[in-house]
Amino acid sequence: MGKINTELAVFVVFLILVVLWGLFIKTPVDTEPTVNNELKACGIYVRFENGTSDSEVETILENYNMNVNYSIEYNNRNMADDYYIMLDKDERDVRRELSEGMKEEKKDWTVSSLSHVVRKGDSYVIAVSEQAVNDKTFLAILEKYDIRLKKSVWCYICFEMPDGTRYWIPEEDAIRIKNEFENNESVFSVHIDYIYDQ
Repeated sequence: MGKINTELAVFVVFLILVVLWGLFIKTPVDTEPTVNNELKACGIYVRFENGTSDSEVETILENYNMNVNYSIEYNNRNMADDYYIMLDKDERDVRRELSEGMKEEKKDWTVSSLSHVVRKGDSYVIAVSEQAVNDKTFLAILEKYDIRLKKSVWCYICFEMPDGTRYWIPEEDAIRIKNEFENNESVFSVHIDYIYDQ
């Protein structure tokens, strides 16, 4: 019996030492590098009013605190909503007639989601679909109320390093820049171009 008790005592001491070693010694559990889940922006799409020239775009950008090098792709064609109309907030007759015309023709002349209607001062900027640009009924309604169909100027602002390679900025900086742009009268909308890591 003495031999079994001695072996059991040695085994218990061994287990206690293993447990103490496990508590005080840090072993690497995960050797994968940590991933930063912060959203990153590589550029911004800006929708300007009709007739905004490339030099005006550059002047507008110089007035903002960008804190990063960038290049401008003027009149970018990667975004929809090229055409728009501006309606005064009191022009309910026009909106009603456009709405009725769309129902009769079974066509979507305007894009009426909240993200596509922008309020500028006392006017609403309403995005117009591509099919409406050549629709005679739609154009007749605009002519009746002396409303001009206009074309937006889309610009892409690409963030880059001094050597010209692409760069990114944190989402919070992109949101700050977006908010500054949206306060400009000649800017209708701003969309952040995100980088999605895999």
